[in-house]
Amino acid sequence: MELQAIDTFPPSIMAPKPPDSLPPWPLTPPDPPPPTTTTTNDVSSVITAMHVISTERAALTHLERLYQTDPRAQQGLARSVDLIVRSVRDAGKLVVCGVGKSGKIGRKIEATMNSLGIHSAFLHPTEALHGDLGLVRPNDTILLISFSGRSPELISLLPHLPATVPVIALTSHTDPSTCPLLSLHGQSGMGVLLPSPIHEDEEVSLGVSAPTSSTTVALCLGDALAIAIARKLHTTPGRGPADIFRSHHPGGAIGAAAAVATGTPLTTPSSCVSSTTFDSPSSSISLPWEDLSGSTSIPYFTLQSPPEHRRIPRDKLISLNQIPTVSASVSDSPSDVRLLDLLLTAIQHPDAKSWVFLSPSQLIPPRRVRSLLSRHTDVDIRVLDAVAKDGQPLAVHQDSWLWVKDSIPLAAAQKLILESQNKPDRISIIAVSKDLTLSGCIGVMEAEDLCDG
Repeated sequence: MELQAIDTFPPSIMAPKPPDSLPPWPLTPPDPPPPTTTTTNDVSSVITAMHVISTERAALTHLERLYQTDPRAQQGLARSVDLIVRSVRDAGKLVVCGVGKSGKIGRKIEATMNSLGIHSAFLHPTEALHGDLGLVRPNDTILLISFSGRSPELISLLPHLPATVPVIALTSHTDPSTCPLLSLHGQSGMGVLLPSPIHEDEEVSLGVSAPTSSTTVALCLGDALAIAIARKLHTTPGRGPADIFRSHHPGGAIGAAAAVATGTPLTTPSSCVSSTTFDSPSSSISLPWEDLSGSTSIPYFTLQSPPEHRRIPRDKLISLNQIPTVSASVSDSPSDVRLLDLLLTAIQHPDAKSWVFLSPSQLIPPRRVRSLLSRHTDVDIRVLDAVAKDGQPLAVHQDSWLWVKDSIPLAAAQKLILESQNKPDRISIIAVSKDLTLSGCIGVMEAEDLCDG
């Protein structure tokens, strides 16, 4: 019976609700006995390899059991199928996104989807923030792959996605409320969790934290998702998933087998086909602009205020009321604020444009937030420890802001900034105020942005 992608499952297929946590699951099986057909020198290598296979088999068994018994996991899978099918039918696509080994798994999932006639594309999160974000269209669905569920590259991408694009998170988390990748979409119904946990930590299983069981589980779940989508998407007789798959594989062994079964001529490699070069008579082509050689160019003018009349552009200012204050998620102490807390605070308040208060009087500019994230991949590190390690300042006290009136000429403000560049107290934040007071502050901006403007 095919699962229907609805909010709740019919009673006939709904498994009993499991307890808050799954019962203990056997850890990786013990090392198998040494094979009898190998030499003594080969035994240890074969045992190691078999142990890895046993470990990954146990991880897949654990995944299967989760989706057999957990209604929330079942609903997440069915909802994911529904969203992707809807996107493809609405001329959209599935966008797969991941970094590192998860990115490699994502590329394989994308290839499998396309081979089954499910329009898909891979998006590298870093390249997305440098222009490739144009790949994502309003009718698309995005699949984010991250075992930890808190890859900074993926989290940084979230606030820039179109509001109409659902987000599916394939991650080790089993509760959507704990997954940072769903921090912006979990409450809106536009975020879906595809849990892919493993039965035990890879370092415990194999003595090294290299992605092994985690990537195997992610790959398996991606394959399961692809087949389920294909069966729901391709329902026309004669154009089912198998037919679509064969039509997309005219070459190789798959194409040869399909050709034999259907009597279709085999595809011949282009290198085996002789080509004939035809000589074409030369012709003189008159380009349209050749007739304009004698024309006179027409000058154009742009109206612009004299430099002395130009003011600081208010559209670049961020109101202090829009800027959130970061807080530690593990305690009430400001000293326990982690890099993850800072990152989530920034993306959960898109109107603040990545400005974050560390305290009521200390403000972190966006460039320093991005710089800190680029230097540290461990999002659990405390911000204070990261700053101490870098030896670079992060937050700027309001006494160190450049306070200017909103009537100051733009050129005068730029001059003040340039004069401070070679001084120890270099200006990084400009506060524009009606009367040079905090209560009269209109907004703040980074000094670099004012000089660029």
